[in-house]
Amino acid sequence: MSCIYGKDRINDQQNNKRCKQNVNASNGYADYLQLDKLLNSQTMLSKQNGRVSHDEHLFIVTHQAYELWFKQILFEMDIVCKLLSGNLWNNEQEMFNILKRLGRISSIIKLLLEQFGVLETMTPYDFAEFRDYLKSASGFQSLQFRMIEYKLGLRKENRVNCCKSYTDCFNGKKYDELERVSTEPSLFSLVCHWLESIPMLKDNIVWDQYRKAADHWLERSTESDISCLEKRRKLMDTVFKCDQHKRLVDQGNRKFSHMALKGAIIVYAYRDEKGHTLASKILESLVDIDALLSKWRYSHFVMVNKMIGSYSSGTGGTTGSEYLRSTLCDSYRIFIDLVNLPALIVPATHVPPLIKSQGKSIKN
Repeated sequence: MSCIYGKDRINDQQNNKRCKQNVNASNGYADYLQLDKLLNSQTMLSKQNGRVSHDEHLFIVTHQAYELWFKQILFEMDIVCKLLSGNLWNNEQEMFNILKRLGRISSIIKLLLEQFGVLETMTPYDFAEFRDYLKSASGFQSLQFRMIEYKLGLRKENRVNCCKSYTDCFNGKKYDELERVSTEPSLFSLVCHWLESIPMLKDNIVWDQYRKAADHWLERSTESDISCLEKRRKLMDTVFKCDQHKRLVDQGNRKFSHMALKGAIIVYAYRDEKGHTLASKILESLVDIDALLSKWRYSHFVMVNKMIGSYSSGTGGTTGSEYLRSTLCDSYRIFIDLVNLPALIVPATHVPPLIKSQGKSIKN
């Protein structure tokens, strides 16, 4: 009997060894990354039509790389939005996590900007060799890029009117996915809510002190040009008078609620206070992302204009480079209020110090 059991044990050991070898083989580098699928998904239509254009391969690979990085941006944004839904003012660890992921998004966009340089190694005449094979295919139809815009907080009414609606590009599951994202809280709305909930705005004491400091700063201004001083006073009125702020929002010149704007100002004014340093860095990261996306839109416009000129229509049914030029406006800047905030802040030398009880309210 012992011999039989001994043989069974040997067989079991051999089977286990073979299983481990199979598992290791299936979990190799190529299988883990599914490289067979990834590296065999570049179908050159020019080759299929008997007129090989070697630059089409570069065009396909670059745009596939864009879509992979778009996917990572969406992944990071989902995490950031989830964290922003909580009570961040009491959790520095989560604020660090948000800061890290926003920084990662910025790094990805910088990488995407560099890819334009790779594409531009292809001349307009190289592109013309295979452009007709694209037919209606266009970056205008990128579902993931539209999802990024939605998740950031770009509203339909802030988009430039185009001869063709971007929603017409999608149907079935893709359209449903876009509609789902459009109904979720955006990064913009979550940031607004977070700023509105800043503990130092629970009462009006800190804000009233800040307003008095602003009045004192304006009274003692050394501005020699009376017209410039008056302009600055009117600008500060839009900060402290809710009705004037609302008027700017209605005109499309501001996007934050008045309470969110007050929160952002307090964060920056007291950025050296415990609890506000990380918050101010998060706001700076949002400005960086906003600026980088503007650079991306500009670089996209310049490249397309170089490739097809100003008169050619886009393959997706748009006006081509002219459409891209029209998107280079403030309505596409999601966090334009943070970009313009330096003009609305009292100089640090005039910011009133916090008393101890007010400083503790940051952490409570």
